[in-house]
Amino acid sequence: MNNIHINQNIIFGLASKSLRRIEIIKSLGLSFNLLDATDEEPIPLINESPIAYSIRASEFKAINNNNIINEFVIAADTIVCQENKIFGKPYDNEEASKILLELNNKNHSVITTISIFSRKNKSVSSMTKISDVKFENWNKSQIINYINNNNVLDKAGAYAIQDEKHSPVKKFIGCKLNIIGLPVCNLIEILTENKIINELNTSKEDMCVLVKSWQERE
Repeated sequence: MNNIHINQNIIFGLASKSLRRIEIIKSLGLSFNLLDATDEEPIPLINESPIAYSIRASEFKAINNNNIINEFVIAADTIVCQENKIFGKPYDNEEASKILLELNNKNHSVITTISIFSRKNKSVSSMTKISDVKFENWNKSQIINYINNNNVLDKAGAYAIQDEKHSPVKKFIGCKLNIIGLPVCNLIEILTENKIINELNTSKEDMCVLVKSWQERE
């Protein structure tokens, strides 16, 4: 990460309870105020598309928090969807098992939206990224073992790709950081557009590769 230089102009608020998102942002050397994110999340509307729902949920988090000092607030929302069915975080292990059985040996998409709220302008804007995932063909005992040995209740789709060899992910296409829950390329773009940071000395795509390789060494 030493060959990346980020010149930050403004300290932003981060409305998130995700330790992984916090870790990724810290790895970039960015300064932020951690805000108490709302425990509420809107539920999908009838016939609402997964992308529309992800945007709405992310923007809800960006606006509904305890920020009183930061000019800008960043929030994100990640969902798993199979066709138009949306999978959020499971309520308990039983629901986690049902979700994983439904996704088992199939393809699905992971959608992450990053939103930024301007307290000055009372405006919110968002960027969304989609990655495709194929699950292993696990039997029920393998699924139960995974649930019992990993923290799945705080993760959309009841799994994490970063569980590495223990993860049910067989392969994926697209941004791994998006599947983890924070596509760095979109974060950098949204911070740059709002002049929170200056233009980078490396491309957004190279930044994603560098952050991913840094994480995999940890």
